[in-house]
Amino acid sequence: MQAIYTQTDKKVELADLSKRVVAFTVDVLLLLSLIGLIDYLTYSSDEQAYLLKPERILDFSLGWLYFAGMEICACQATIGKYLLGLKVTTTTDNRISFKNATIRYFAKPISVVMVMMRFIVESKPVSRRTFHDKLADSVVVTL
Repeated sequence: MQAIYTQTDKKVELADLSKRVVAFTVDVLLLLSLIGLIDYLTYSSDEQAYLLKPERILDFSLGWLYFAGMEICACQATIGKYLLGLKVTTTTDNRISFKNATIRYFAKPISVVMVMMRFIVESKPVSRRTFHDKLADSVVVTL
């Protein structure tokens, strides 16, 4: 049996920042509702310490596993990205690895600060790739 690989001349279009922000908002709302439900149903060890509760480690790791796990699966997108027709790929249009998805997740707050600073000083973006995409050698494309 022979396998024939043909390369198509499919042009990849990078996703707009506005679509990415809406997708991120959908994902955050989904995660926050899940975390709120878990916090409601579980007993906390210390009700006075809101941010320093041991359960925050579970919440943080749930977010990390959600974003990293969904971006390496077959659909290559979180639920918010999937609903808006976006997917995360490498620059060579392959699935990203778990290591790169983890780098994307932990560098995302830096990207948010950089985008907000760019918005405050009213500077135009040089490219549609954000800082965490460049670190993880990934792109977010439209389907």
